Amino acid sequence: MDCYANKPSRGALREIVDRLEAMIEETVEYALEHKASQKTLHRVFYERYRDQYPWMPTGVIKGPIEMLLEEQSLLERLRKGIELIPID
Repeated sequence: MDCYANKPSRGALREIVDRLEAMIEETVEYALEHKASQKTLHRVFYERYRDQYPWMPTGVIKGPIEMLLEEQSLLERLRKGIELIPID
């Protein structure tokens, strides 16, 4: 990760990125194994991550769930044969 920040700031950003990557991995594994809905993913992971990482902003905690749901929506559209219009 490259950024223009002092050493403590870079360390804090690295910690957030590392935690976020772990959250994404855990959420994806669960969703694939259980074919979980948005409601289920939120119920299972939001409170867990809020308790584990009380210093993390809510938007960051919700990020893995929302990213996964966007990806699932895209995959479902492709499976159904719905044509995607590219954005230029």
